[in-house]
Amino acid sequence: MRSVLTVLVIALTTALVAAVEPADGVREAGRGWRDGAITQNKALLEKYLADDLVYMHGGGKTENKAEYIADVMTGPPHYESMTESGTKIRLYGKVAVLTGFVDIKPPKAALYRVRTLEVYTQNSAGVWQMAQKESVSVPLK
Repeated sequence: MRSVLTVLVIALTTALVAAVEPADGVREAGRGWRDGAITQNKALLEKYLADDLVYMHGGGKTENKAEYIADVMTGPPHYESMTESGTKIRLYGKVAVLTGFVDIKPPKAALYRVRTLEVYTQNSAGVWQMAQKESVSVPLK
């Protein structure tokens, strides 16, 4: 009986571990930093942005992690929403490349769309963090 329980516990543990896909962690990180930017939540930005972040805006402005967080946290919210579509994630071990579109709604401006390329790395605690972001404005569809 004891060996049956041991086998059952091992099988259940293996199934639970297999159910957590690395791409799910990348999606969580993408949602996490976007939610942090929308709500001006510094803790989310700190968690999901890598220390060596290079953030290239659609207009050409480039910021590091400290600059991006300071910019997002200054003044009223910069974003009402960020809606992803066409997202694809490719995994290369502890590195992931996310591509897709993001429709961005600033509080007092028109909705616009960017094509985004984001590179995520998995830190020593197993948390996926965005290390590189580049975007370019594209027409809304």
